[in-house]
This record gives sequence, C-alpha cells and structure tokens, in this order.
Amino acid sequence: MELKYQSTTIVKPEGILHKKVPLTIFDKAAADLHIQVLLVYKPGTASNAKIKDALSKVLTHYPMLVGKLSGDKFPAVYLDDESGVPVTETAVAGDLDDFLPLEPSPALAVLSPEAQGTNPLFLVQLNRFDCGGLVMGVSCNHKIHDGQAISNFFVSWSEMVRDQPVRVLPIHDQSLLRPRSPPTPDFPHEEMEFCNVAELDDHDAPPPKMLDGPIENVVVHYSSEFIRKVKERVGSKHSTFVCMLAHLWKKVTVARGLGGEEATSAKVSVSGRPRLGIPGAYFGNLVLTAFPSAKAIDLVQEPLGYIADLIREAVEKVGSDYFQSVIDFGELNKDKELYPSVGMGGNTLCPDLEVDSWLGFQFHELDMGGGAPCAFLPTWIPVEGILIMMPSPLKNKEQKSDQRWGAGIDVILTLSAEHAKAFKQIAHSLD
Repeated sequence: MELKYQSTTIVKPEGILHKKVPLTIFDKAAADLHIQVLLVYKPGTASNAKIKDALSKVLTHYPMLVGKLSGDKFPAVYLDDESGVPVTETAVAGDLDDFLPLEPSPALAVLSPEAQGTNPLFLVQLNRFDCGGLVMGVSCNHKIHDGQAISNFFVSWSEMVRDQPVRVLPIHDQSLLRPRSPPTPDFPHEEMEFCNVAELDDHDAPPPKMLDGPIENVVVHYSSEFIRKVKERVGSKHSTFVCMLAHLWKKVTVARGLGGEEATSAKVSVSGRPRLGIPGAYFGNLVLTAFPSAKAIDLVQEPLGYIADLIREAVEKVGSDYFQSVIDFGELNKDKELYPSVGMGGNTLCPDLEVDSWLGFQFHELDMGGGAPCAFLPTWIPVEGILIMMPSPLKNKEQKSDQRWGAGIDVILTLSAEHAKAFKQIAHSLD
C-alpha cells in the first residue's frame, strides 16, 4: 500500500475551554494506552475539509478529547489555547476495492496515526484513495473514555458531517459518581482494580509471559443462523454475547491444547451505566471487569449451558453494589497515588482470554456523508488472547438494500499461529 503524506492540521473546538478536569476513579483504573481502529468507507463520503470542519464543531461537546493528560500524582486533563486534535491527511494510490477486505495486520499501521506516549489523547488520519474511498484511522487513549463513550462521539461526529443536530449530547457530570456517606468500600479494590506500588518494584515478581512464535489476528464470521443454533444449545435465558462467548471459550481452550486441571479465566468488561442508573450518554470510563473462571477440562467436557452459567454468574457479581464500592474506595483514596492493575507483562494471556463486546456500538450510524462504513476494525493487536465481538457488516437476504450492519457477528481473536490454525478448523463446530 503506497501512501503519500499531504499535511497535518491541529483541529480545535469552536470556542476554547480553559479548565482542569480530574480523572474519576474509573478513569484511574483504565489502562494508559491508545486504541487504534480503522473505519472504511466506499466512495461518496464527504470531503476531508467537511470532515475536519464537523470535527471542530463536535469537539466543542467533547472537550476531553483535545486536552492533555498530566503525569503527576493526581492525574487530570488540562485544556487551554493549545488544545486540539492532530489530523493527518494522506493520498493512497489505487482503488479501495483492490485492498478489501481489510483484516488486522501490522501492515495496516500506516493507515493509523501513531501516538508517542500518552498525549495527544486523540488523533485522526484521513487516508483518501484514488477512487475517493476513505479509510479513517483513529487513535484514542483509553484513560479518558470507554467503548460506549467513544462510540457516542463517533455518532455525533457523523451527524455533524451530515449537517444534522447532535441528537444525544454527552454528559460530563462527575457528580453522578457520588460516594456514600460515609464511604464504605465492601470489596478489596486495592487487590483487584489497583495494585500496591511496592508490588511494581518487587524484584521477585514472575518474569513477563512471552509467546514463543508469531501472533495471528483471526477474523471469523458467525451468521444469524449459526448464532440461533448456539443459543438453542445454551438456553434462552442468556444473551447473544454470553452464548457466543461460551462457544468461543470452549473452542479456544480446545485449540490451545488445554484440557487438564489448569485454571483458565475470561476477563469480561461490565458497564456500570445501567447498574448505577447513569445515562448512556455519560462520557468517561465506567466499566469494570468480571472474571469467570473454570478448569480447562470442564470447558472442554461440559455443555455450553454450563459455561454460559459461569459467565453470567461472574458478570452478575459485578453489580451496582460493586460499582458503588469502587466509588467509595476512590473517595477514601482521592489523596493517594493509585496504580491500575490492568495491563500485563509480556505478550500472551494464555490460558486466559480478555473479552470485549462491541455488539452494542452504533457502527451502522457512522455515516460520513456516503453511507455507513463497510468495515470497522482494529489495525493490529499484538497481544495473544484478546477476543472482540462486533456486529458484522456482511449483508444477508433478510436485510434491506440500504442496510450494511447486523448480519450476524464478526469475532476478532488473537492466538499463536499454531493455535489459530486449530481454532479455524473447529470455529463453526457445534460438537
């Protein structure tokens, strides 16, 4: 893929905001890393100038994206006259169709802006092909938002591109995360969401886990019909996400060659918005992690319903009381430097999985003037054991001609090359 650099512009919001916004306890628990994703559009999208103009307008409602995160003891986002989003523009030789379908690969890194450290918190790259097609690369720092928050931003941005009013304005009111009086944490958050700084300097800590060999990013499509069959085997009391995770956890365990007494867990993100009664428009991080676990032999031998029950029970434990306990913990420790326990040493999670659901994200609404994106994907995931579920852009006979999303789901899974080969052979087996 041949790219020609054209320019980089700092896009600023309409109206500069001068303020300091402290991180919430949920922001502090999030990883300080950039998530790189690509939105792929066929010819017909708005011009780069129009997209940048709409970005300037929408950033007025999402000022956290233009700020800079401090690296001191009490991290906060600072906004001033210099605040803005770097937008790089490139020209790509050839027609977009010649490169489709795109799948996560180290080669796609050229399409996405590369963050050098924590700041800037949000970066954009507009890659325009000869045919007019557009691949929009974005890099977002997870420290200031979770998946639902950034999904809401993309929807608002696309509305601005189409000269439509923003239907749902973001909520930045941190007082919604109100501690009890007195604050009474009921769970050991210093051992779960956070870790002791002494542990970080422990020279006796185990060495990082490194994968001996290449990592492959596998993309698998599951049709609506296949999902229906899986749900029939699991039982109607479980969601699509839980049913498919039960299926995938079992198949990954088999593909990895596990099947003994070793323990394996699936780290599942849980949203606090519905559990705390906070509107979905809240901007920031408001997720925690559930840890369903089992012996590998049980995952291999037990029916899907057993695995689904494990997942749901673990998720239900991270309820409103647990989220409130985290808020209370944050209040009691607001004057202390906290170190999140997220992240891992090395590049492999085996025998575990880290699971993210993008099934509720509104990809079908991200119309930049010429229709919904034909694909949405991470550029490349260099860590083994990551599993992402997302709605598929593939069409089926039940969809209307103007629909592109919702024909089943796509799964992006990172495994060693050896295990990826085994997984592909059994991914659609219902045995």
